[in-house]
Amino acid sequence: MDRAAACWALGGAAVGASVAALILAWPGRRTRKRLMFKTKVKQHMLQKYVRHHRGVWPQVEQGLRSHGVRLLSIHQPKDGSNELCMFVETDSNVDMARDLGPGSTYRSDPDVQMWEETMSTFFEGGSWEELEELYTLTATSSTNTMPPLPVIVSHL
Repeated sequence: MDRAAACWALGGAAVGASVAALILAWPGRRTRKRLMFKTKVKQHMLQKYVRHHRGVWPQVEQGLRSHGVRLLSIHQPKDGSNELCMFVETDSNVDMARDLGPGSTYRSDPDVQMWEETMSTFFEGGSWEELEELYTLTATSSTNTMPPLPVIVSHL
């Protein structure tokens, strides 16, 4: 590569990095938050709950998307037990109780309200319990806030 081409390549990379930095710092840019929940489904209702989630009603999916849910994933242990985990990624301004809970505009749709009320009858405790995030790794960052501790092997 000749000198002029190298200068153009470096200049292009610098401009690209600057544009990326501006986009990331843009005041109106929406960021996301991650939430994890757990629940137990009544054992005798587990298969029916799973079946419902193989065909979630379109009104529910549309409602969740339009109220800031960007990703929602429910997981069950491979052994088929009844303890489930749900990972939710939302726009940063979403408050789960305010925007998706009882009395929210999301639940003003009669089909959504019926779905949510029906699903809550499947749970042993009646709802999902929010878990605290301990650590997250992304392609560009992590939630580390402290320097790493050395690994100490104990011979107890």
